Amino acid sequence: MPETTPKNLILCVHSHQPVGNFDSVFKDAYDRSYKPFFEVLDRHASIRIACHFSGSLIDWLEAHQPDFIRLLKTMARRGQLEFIGGGYYEPIYGFIPKNDLVGQIEMMSWKIKALFGKVPEGVWLTERVWDPDLTAPLAGAGVQYTILDDFHFESTGKASPVTGYYRAKSGDKELDLFASMKQLRYLMPFRKAEETLKFIHSSAAQPQDVFVFADDCEKFGLWPGTYDWVYNQGWLDHFLTLLEKDESIRLYTFSQFRRKFKPKGFVKIPHASYSEMMEWSGGRFYNFLNKYPESRYMRDRMWGISRNLQKAISKNGSHAPKLGQKARESLYKAQCNCPYWHGVFGGLYLHHLRSAVFENLIKADSLIHAHSHKGSGHEMECVGFESGDRWQLRQKELVSFFNPRYGASLEELDFTPKAVNLMCNLQRHKEPYHETVLKKKPVMAGSSEPLSIHELLGSKESGLEKHLHYDLYRRLSFMDHLFDRPITLEAFSECSYKERGDFINAAYKARRIPAKDALEKILFERKGVVEIGGRKLPLRLKKTVAPVRGNSLEVSYEWTNESRSAVSFVFGNEFNFSIGDDYARKSVSEKSVREWIFHDSWRGIQIRLEMQAEVWLLAAPVETVSESEMGLERTYQELGVLLQRKVKLKPGEAKEHRVTLTVS
Repeated sequence: MPETTPKNLILCVHSHQPVGNFDSVFKDAYDRSYKPFFEVLDRHASIRIACHFSGSLIDWLEAHQPDFIRLLKTMARRGQLEFIGGGYYEPIYGFIPKNDLVGQIEMMSWKIKALFGKVPEGVWLTERVWDPDLTAPLAGAGVQYTILDDFHFESTGKASPVTGYYRAKSGDKELDLFASMKQLRYLMPFRKAEETLKFIHSSAAQPQDVFVFADDCEKFGLWPGTYDWVYNQGWLDHFLTLLEKDESIRLYTFSQFRRKFKPKGFVKIPHASYSEMMEWSGGRFYNFLNKYPESRYMRDRMWGISRNLQKAISKNGSHAPKLGQKARESLYKAQCNCPYWHGVFGGLYLHHLRSAVFENLIKADSLIHAHSHKGSGHEMECVGFESGDRWQLRQKELVSFFNPRYGASLEELDFTPKAVNLMCNLQRHKEPYHETVLKKKPVMAGSSEPLSIHELLGSKESGLEKHLHYDLYRRLSFMDHLFDRPITLEAFSECSYKERGDFINAAYKARRIPAKDALEKILFERKGVVEIGGRKLPLRLKKTVAPVRGNSLEVSYEWTNESRSAVSFVFGNEFNFSIGDDYARKSVSEKSVREWIFHDSWRGIQIRLEMQAEVWLLAAPVETVSESEMGLERTYQELGVLLQRKVKLKPGEAKEHRVTLTVS
């Protein structure tokens, strides 16, 4: 009988926990996935795999699980593990400045060399988000290969299954690209171990072909239903035993395979990711920036701080190394990809991950500013963002950003002593899976095999359909509503009211008001309309923002009726505060209010609102319904606050109102 061609196989696992995740989540992932996986692998010393650990996870393991690091070192010394590098804090490569990408890759290479004695040859491509412009900077940073999905190659016309590896070229730079197989991702570990080997054996292959499995280590124990299957029922041990006994399957690491076999040719890969990501993003990862303005804003801030850091390093000479190291570490942490998008995992919807982005941006920004500016601590400037200019005010312990193109609203409010953005908010977006809340697919009782996380859509609680409300605008502060009558707490909470003005998310003119004996102010002005009795009447609104010495912002309003008719409306001044769970289940409806204090007991912060005239105060928690690996869940995001005041204006008449916000 003719000899069959041996099948080549590369196994690779990727382990990651995002910056800002709870320590309990790190520990649970370690106990249920990382520790048992590598302990089982350690018992099969002849099995070689490639592995990638993100820097945030390595830092945690070094601090909390030194014995595990020692186990990895032992396995590496005997040639069982090939460590793959990457961006230290797991950024999307094309999402961040190229100099930061190279810096993060170098940072990871140094860490792997220090821990395991060898500089990695390849990198893990975060979320397999490929950009054709990555070839040159990656190759220039010394990277020899990375791993994409077979979907990337199929988009160029390559026939499935895609095996072997190809080479990308940009100028004189070259980079090898391996294809991870979706079929293997869906087989392992969700089907019997024999099915994986059957698939490999039944597939035609040439000597230079290789089957690549490269996926999350968390699916081996942490994903729903997998721990018992993989470890208690022995799936992983059985699978590795089958590989040891199967002489027709040859295991390689990526570097070993590249040394033995040549690439199958050159390839030009377009913008792409794995098929599920393409579905979530609508075809391209950067679409998340359009779908979620919160993501775009975080990215704009991150890019701005990166530019400022480069300028500060150039300017500070001998002090640059110390400044650069501390600020760059915080900046890199803020580039962790998870809070910038949303798919089957919580991502953007997880407040603590978004908060960690701002915490690190604020730390980096504070370090840069301290080295670059010497003065009273009160500054005002117009800052250029990719998504439009913002007005930035710096006070002793507050940094605020107003968006003149979006209602002259307060978009960010940083309390620097705590490195916290009190406007780390999220509007309630409509998601495709909301339509399936009543038609979710449960895990079938009695199933002998776990389902892939992509096949699940359960709920962590019942009655979620009652919480599906959507916002018509972003959740910012100092937002200007006009109503025909006071709205109820329920209407405010559900965003189910009629807007009578056109100020809430519209563009305002902005100019600086110089002052000799006081701090400079910003004047925002819009000539809009108020709808009364079916008629749209002209109404001018002036909004003056004045930084008050200390940690206060004073915003003065002046309404001018520019019509020939008397007008009457209710002015609603909306705020959204990113404060702790003290208010997660509380609502407030209080009339005749001149002052109100909100406490964040977890972070030790209080926010005081003082009004010139009495208002009707409404406050309600803002909750989202989003998908996570454990099913649909309700998540508290921020506290929405509305100050309502009746306003009557004769033709040509003007009236004023003032609100002061203080943080301590």
